[in-house]
Parts: sequence; C-alpha cells; structure tokens
Amino acid sequence: MAQDKLSSNTGGDVKSAASPTSFQLALENKNVQATADNYVNALDNLLDTRSDVIGYVFAINGKVNSADIYGSNVLFRKLWPKLLKANAIEAIAELQPGKFKPASADSVQGFLSDSEKAKGSEKDVTARVNLMTREDDENIFFETRDKKENGAWIHRNYIKKN
Repeated sequence: MAQDKLSSNTGGDVKSAASPTSFQLALENKNVQATADNYVNALDNLLDTRSDVIGYVFAINGKVNSADIYGSNVLFRKLWPKLLKANAIEAIAELQPGKFKPASADSVQGFLSDSEKAKGSEKDVTARVNLMTREDDENIFFETRDKKENGAWIHRNYIKKN
C-alpha cells in the first residue's frame, strides 16, 4: 500500500524488479529519492542561522503527525538530516494534492501539551538511561532521561495516533 502511494505521488512505479515487495528498495527508487531531495533541499538550511533550535513538529496535509525535541542544539543538528529525509518520504507517501494547509500553532501546542498529560510508565533501559512512556487514545509520548545527569531529558518524541 505504501509503495502504491509512493508510486502515485512520484509519477512512476517505485517497485523494484528485483523484489517487488521490498519497501526498502522502493525507498531507494530514483523517483522517490529525487522527490524527497526537493523537500530536503527546501528545508535543510533552516538551522544555518539559528543556534537555539532543538526540535521540530512534523505535519502532513495540515495534520500534526509527530515531533522530536532534543536536549541540545548540537544533538538536534546531528540528527536533523536523517530526520528530515525520513519525514520527507513519509510526506510524499501521504501527499494529497490540493489539500495542503499548514498546521495551526494551536493544534501543535495542543498536541504537545496533550501528549505530556497521559498516564505514564517508566523503565530503565540501561544503567544510565530511563524511558518514560505516556499514552492515551490519541497520542504516544516518549521521554529518554539520563540518570547520571539527575534525570535530565535527552530526547522527547511525540507521536499522533491515526
């Protein structure tokens, strides 16, 4: 199904002759990569003049999809290219031509706030890393914490359930 969406939104069949069911090979298709590069090239320089950015919220067709926030600008900058590329491909697959509208600031703020309110559970991932998970009917929130830094958070991931 995702391959069909990518094919439709990139103007050509993205299924590989070597393995028509391989999603990974579909992602490596030249049409998918070229279309994703258009998104990436339009957005990759957003951080060039900003040293205070630590995250982003991702929306598709005007609906909030997810967010990633990091404990530092250095960490966010390191991960930004891969995050941007992955989100670009997801946006291509879910594109609904003619239906684009930006997500409102209120919907973004509400999403972030609501995600953090759900009942949570914690578990130690390693001797140093703790993971807080909060989930309700609409959202999932993950917060990774560094126990050696008094529980300071390293990464917050917000996901909107569809």
